[in-house]
Amino acid sequence: MSPAGVQLRRASVADLAAIFALERSIDTAPHWPLACYAAILDSQASIQTLTGEQPTTPKRSLFVAETLPQAEIVGFAVGLVHSAEAVAELESMAVAASARRAGIGGALCAAVLDWCREQGAASVTLEVRAGSTAALALYAALGFSQAGRRPRYYSDPEDDALILRLPLTPLKSEHK
Repeated sequence: MSPAGVQLRRASVADLAAIFALERSIDTAPHWPLACYAAILDSQASIQTLTGEQPTTPKRSLFVAETLPQAEIVGFAVGLVHSAEAVAELESMAVAASARRAGIGGALCAAVLDWCREQGAASVTLEVRAGSTAALALYAALGFSQAGRRPRYYSDPEDDALILRLPLTPLKSEHK
């Protein structure tokens, strides 16, 4: 379910500049090269469209949250599934400072979690700065629990990384 006035959807190539600008505007976001986001979109589209098959392991998906009717990208999230191991990751998530505390982060996480379930993942992990109290509260509300810690993992500012994990309930199959 999307927050009022916000649409969640799979990202497209047309969103790349806005995703990159948003990511760069947040000091604590992981700063990936633009080519990484482009590769996610390229693999999503080309493998499925050209071959009719799902991408091989690992699979990635990039979701965006955009305001309506302005169509401004105010958040994004990246999910990764290692199919062979049935393990997934919430690799990255960012929400514009002006759009925080409106349910967008939770909605993006839910979209990634649902996608991970659809791909057959049994659990999702993520890394978060130990000092990110708002993010930790969000992840705790979603049911994540701490599975590990990496001391001094982040720099600028230096911080530990907490590894969080969430077991996923399988999708219910429909019986005829």
